[in-house]
Amino acid sequence: MRNSEIVAYSKIFKQGVSDLEELLSYNKLINIDDNLFPEFEDLVSKIERRLSNGDVSILTYWDEEYPEALRNIPDPPVFLFVKGNPECLAYNLFAVVGTRKMTNYGKQVTEQFVKELTKHFVIVSGMAYGVDSVAHSSALKLGKPTIAVLGCGVDYIYPRSNEPLYKEILKNGCIISEYLPWERPQKYTFVARNRIISGLSQGILVTEAGIDSGALITAKFGLEQGKDIFAIPGDINKPSCEGTNYLIQNGAYLVTRPSQILEYYGFKEHQKLVELTHDEKLIIEALSTDQTIEEICEKTSKNLSEIMVLITVLELKGLIYKTEFGTYARAI
Repeated sequence: MRNSEIVAYSKIFKQGVSDLEELLSYNKLINIDDNLFPEFEDLVSKIERRLSNGDVSILTYWDEEYPEALRNIPDPPVFLFVKGNPECLAYNLFAVVGTRKMTNYGKQVTEQFVKELTKHFVIVSGMAYGVDSVAHSSALKLGKPTIAVLGCGVDYIYPRSNEPLYKEILKNGCIISEYLPWERPQKYTFVARNRIISGLSQGILVTEAGIDSGALITAKFGLEQGKDIFAIPGDINKPSCEGTNYLIQNGAYLVTRPSQILEYYGFKEHQKLVELTHDEKLIIEALSTDQTIEEICEKTSKNLSEIMVLITVLELKGLIYKTEFGTYARAI
C-alpha cells in the first residue's frame, strides 16, 4: 500500500495509529463499501498533485525519518506534512510556549531564554500570537532554525498577520502539520496540535500564561507523555501569570535562568560560577548519588532544620533539585 493510500484511509476513517495498523495487518480496509472508493481516489489524487510540487513532503508513522520522540506518545499522528527543511526534526527539540496576550515581561523572558536554549536545541512552538511568535522570531534573529506546528494545513497561514514569520521559518526551519495542506483551522485542531508540540520536544518551557491559556494544555499533554515541564514565575497579581504560577505550584520546575534548564540536561559549560559556603559544599559532596534528607543529615552530621535551610539555598542557586522520588540530586 502506498503512503498516499494510507493517508487517505487514515483521514477518512479518523483512525489512530494502533487502530489503523490493526486494520492494515488484517487487510480489512479493502472490504469497505465500494461507494467510498471514489472519495478515496479523489483525495489520493489531490494529495499526490500537491506533493508533486516538491515544496511539501510527507512522513508517515512507519517511515524511518518519523521523529522517534513523537512515535512514542500515546496517540501519535499517522502522518505529518512538512514544509521547509525536514532535517530539523532530527535535532534536539525543545518547546517554548505561552499566552497570546503577552506582556512586556513575557516578551523579555521569552527572548532571554530562547537566546540560550538555541545553543543546544531547536525551538518548537505553535506560531500563534504572543509568546509562540516571539519564540520563533528570537531563534531566527540568531540565525537558528525553528519548527512551527500548525493547527491547520501547512499551506494555510494562521494567523494571517504572521505571514512574514511563516516565510522566515521556511528559510531556516520547517512548518509541520498532521492536517492536509489546504485545511483551515478549527477550534479543536489547535488543542490536537498541542500534543505534537509536546510530543516532539524533550522538555516544555511555559514563559507566561494565564490559567485558561492553551499553553497549559500543551503542558498537560507533556505530563501525560513523560516530558519535563518548566515554568517561569510571574507577578501573582497579573492574570497573564496565573497559569505559570499554577504549573509551579503543581510540580513544574521553577526556572529563573536559562542555565537552569541547560544544566538540567547536562550542558555544564553553562554552569555559572557560584560561591559556596563550607556547609553548602558539604551538601554538594554528600550528593554524589541521590540522597534523602535523612541520608544527607547523616552524611553531614547536621540536624534537619540546618539541612532544610541549606537545601533551599542550593535549590535557589540552581545547584540541586528534588527528584520525583523525593530524594535530592545535583543539577550539574
